[in-house]
Amino acid sequence: MVEWRSICPPHRGRRSSGCNGSILPPSRPNGLSQSSENQGVALMARQWKAIVIGAGGSQAQAMLRGIARAGATEGWLAIDRAWRPQARAATEELGFAVQELNPLAQPETLRKLLESTSLVVNMAGPYYKTGFAILDAAIERKTDYIDICDDADITLPMLERDARAKESGIAALIGMGSSPGTTNILIRSAVDHLGPVDDVDIYWTVDVADLTEAAIRHFWHCFNLVDADGTIHEVTGWAGLERRQVDFPAPVGLQSVVRLAHPEPLTVPRFLPVKRASNFGGLNPEEALVTAWALAHIADEQRSGGEFTDPAASLFRHYRERRVGAPRIGSGMIIDVHTAGSGLRFAAGSDGGMDDSTGIPAAAGALLMLEGKINRRGAFAPEVVSPADFFETLRRVSTGGGGLSLFRLEGGVATERLRIRDLVAGDLSQREVA
Repeated sequence: MVEWRSICPPHRGRRSSGCNGSILPPSRPNGLSQSSENQGVALMARQWKAIVIGAGGSQAQAMLRGIARAGATEGWLAIDRAWRPQARAATEELGFAVQELNPLAQPETLRKLLESTSLVVNMAGPYYKTGFAILDAAIERKTDYIDICDDADITLPMLERDARAKESGIAALIGMGSSPGTTNILIRSAVDHLGPVDDVDIYWTVDVADLTEAAIRHFWHCFNLVDADGTIHEVTGWAGLERRQVDFPAPVGLQSVVRLAHPEPLTVPRFLPVKRASNFGGLNPEEALVTAWALAHIADEQRSGGEFTDPAASLFRHYRERRVGAPRIGSGMIIDVHTAGSGLRFAAGSDGGMDDSTGIPAAAGALLMLEGKINRRGAFAPEVVSPADFFETLRRVSTGGGGLSLFRLEGGVATERLRIRDLVAGDLSQREVA
C-alpha cells in the first residue's frame, strides 16, 4: 500500500487553507500533446497536466514563476521532498497544488505519480544520480518527460532511451535549461540560416556567488571530460587543463575558462549538421576556478568513488561564504557558430543570477510540450525544438529584457550587430553573414 500525503487544491493569490486531505479527483487536462489516438484516449483520464519533482529548488522555483506569468498554473502539482516554508508558501501563492514527498525513495509512489500526469518535469538533480530513475519510470508509464540535465556523462545514456521512448509513444526532452537548452536552440537557429558548419564553440563564466550546493557539485563533475563515445576521464592536473582567456560583454570582461564536459559537444553534432562542438567554462573570480578545480581533483569520483565529495563540498561552501560581500563580476556567455571563423556569434553579459536563466527556458519547454508544439517522439535534445516556437513561448514566461546580442563573425572577430528576431524569423539575408 502506498501512503500518499494530502494534496491541497491551489488558490491563486493566497495560501491554501482548509484542505480536507483528499487527493483531487481526476479531471481531463487541457492542451495535451497526444502522440497517437490510443495514447490520447489514455491521457484524457489523467489528473494532472504536469507534475514537477524537485519543485522547491531555486531553479525550479524560477520555472514555476514562469508558468505563473503565462497564466498556466491550473493542473500543475509541485512536489519536493523537504519544502522550505518560504518556497512552499511562494509556490502556493502562485496557484500551484503542493505536496511534500520523496518519490525517488519510493519507486511505487513514483510510478503512481507518473500514471496521474501527462508530463513530468524533473528538476531533481544531480542527474547523474536521479535521471535514469524518473526517465525510465516515465517511459514505463507512458508519460512525457522534460528535465534540465547538464551532466555530460548521463546525457548520452539518457538519449539511448530513444527507441524505448518511441515505442512507449512519449516525448523525452533532455536538457531544457539555459546551457544546455537555450544554447542548443540558438545554435539550431544559426545553422538553419548558415547551413552546415564546421565548428560550434561555447564559452561561459559564472559568478561564484551564484553557485548553489547542487551547482557546485555539477561544476566539479564537469572536470571529468567525456568523449563522444561516452568514455569518462579522470580530473586532470592543472597543467593538463586546456585554458583560454575570453573577453565577455560588460559587465563581465576578460575571464579565464577551461575545457569542461557538457552536453552540447555531444548533442550538437548528433542532431545538427555540425562537425565539431566545444565547451569552455569557468567561475569568476579566477581564484574560485582554481579552488574548484583543486577540490574536484582531490575528490574526483572516478578515482575515489565519491568518498571525498561531501567533505570537499563543505570546504568549497566555506570558501564561498567567506567571500560574502565581495564585489560581483557577473555571468557571461559567447557562442560562435562558424566555419574557419566566418559565421555568427551570440554574446551576453549580465549581473543576474543563474536561477531565471535556467528555470525560464524550462518553463517554455514544458508549455511547448503540453501545447503539442513538440511533435517528435523518443528521447532527444533541445536542438529539435523550433526556434520560432521557443522564443514565442519564452516571451510568455519571461520577465522581459535580456542582454543577448547577435553579431556577424569574420575571421573570428565579431563585427556588425544583427537582430536575433530576424534570424529566428528567417528574415536575415545570406549576404549579411557571407
